[in-house]
Amino acid sequence: MTALGIIATLFAMGVVFGGLGALAYAGRWRSWLGRVHENFVFGWFWLGLALLSMGLAASFVRTPVFGVSLVFAFTAAVTGALGVWSVVMGVPRWLQPRWYRVARER
Repeated sequence: MTALGIIATLFAMGVVFGGLGALAYAGRWRSWLGRVHENFVFGWFWLGLALLSMGLAASFVRTPVFGVSLVFAFTAAVTGALGVWSVVMGVPRWLQPRWYRVARER
């Protein structure tokens, strides 16, 4: 696979995972509630952002603005760690959307 193919794959996976997680965070997609554990669904958002950031970092590597690549690589590391933490250890209360906390207390 070429470098462009890898970058396109990172973008596509980031859009899918980040989009599903964003829909869950916004409360637009609630049908997963009760069937899938919230760690996975809310963690997808952060992992999707990490994949998008990795794709952006890779796309700026061989350009005159290489420093931008380092910013996106740092963002990918932070959001990736947050996503893995959410999936493995659970979503911290401060990362849970209000609609989810209210629905869980019922």
